[in-house]
Amino acid sequence: MLTGFVFLILCAGCAQHAKFISPKVELLNLTVKDVSFSHINYQANIRLYNPNLEALRIDFMEYSLYINGIRLVDGAEQVDQKIGPHEEAVIPVRLSGSVLSVIRLISNMQNAREVDFEMKGTVSGTDTSGSPFSLPFSEKGKLDLSSLNPGLPLR
Repeated sequence: MLTGFVFLILCAGCAQHAKFISPKVELLNLTVKDVSFSHINYQANIRLYNPNLEALRIDFMEYSLYINGIRLVDGAEQVDQKIGPHEEAVIPVRLSGSVLSVIRLISNMQNAREVDFEMKGTVSGTDTSGSPFSLPFSEKGKLDLSSLNPGLPLR
């Protein structure tokens, strides 16, 4: 009897974490903030969409951006953002990457017309009842390089 009760409590705890759908993310922009000998610091805005039926209070985000499989930048951010159900928020973030990663990326992109990108990470916070959650997110796609420099022919 006690074993069954403990099992029900554990299942209820698992259901609590499984009730959320991972948020949708979109990298809106990425600008260089400063450059040192070994690192490049960026400023970016991330659009975060809450597809759930419940508001989420986001306290922390961590994320990485990969281009053509090369991890270009990483970041982690303390956040204080409440996102209602089926609403979105734009969150400014700081990212940091290695100069060597940028050099590797440029050498791999010779004559490329498009690149693959992936942004992935996790958001953590609390739901409306105060229960903590941690949700992974991932967005993949292709970036057309010709749209970045209109009027400049690619070789």
